[in-house]
Amino acid sequence: MKIQPVIIGMVVAALVICLSPGSVRGDNVIELLKSAERNYNAQNYIKALEDLDWIRNEISSLQVGVMKELLPDDLEGMIGEDIEGTAMLGMHSVSRRFRGDDGAQSVTITLNSSKSGTGGPGLGAFMGMAAAFAGMDPGRESKMVIQDGYRGQFTLETARKKGMLTFNLDRGGMVIIETNGYADESMARKAAGKLDLTKINESL
Repeated sequence: MKIQPVIIGMVVAALVICLSPGSVRGDNVIELLKSAERNYNAQNYIKALEDLDWIRNEISSLQVGVMKELLPDDLEGMIGEDIEGTAMLGMHSVSRRFRGDDGAQSVTITLNSSKSGTGGPGLGAFMGMAAAFAGMDPGRESKMVIQDGYRGQFTLETARKKGMLTFNLDRGGMVIIETNGYADESMARKAAGKLDLTKINESL
């Protein structure tokens, strides 16, 4: 049975609306969709599957770009430096690091999207349990941080002044704020205050 042209047209139209106007990658996705349709109709299924793989890669790159836009450019006078974003096995991750002038203090904000379609608890639940167990370590401090109605768990390795604030969002999405060189959660709270957690939750 062949894909009906009207269905393909609807898919293409939806992508045109969702993808940024004038986006080269967006144009690539539409061209690949057309190629996949041609190969499918010609019963060249291997080529059609290759087209679909390329479509997934292109859309994954777009998602990484969208996630980077959700991170702040600066934090308390520190300019952010991107750590290369990744997309694999249905997971997308982007990070931005902020360093003080002397290099002794830093903050790294990471967004993880782990939509895998499995309906399971995902990486976020696992990390949440890990944070809870870490809080039982006598060498660590642990406390809850609430930002914009979202509950996060902050743990601090007191001797090394290494902190981590984790927000577990819907569908396995996560926001992780790592601090280095700070004696408490105050900088992690400031970093969380620079984020639109509701928008991030909707985008992951």
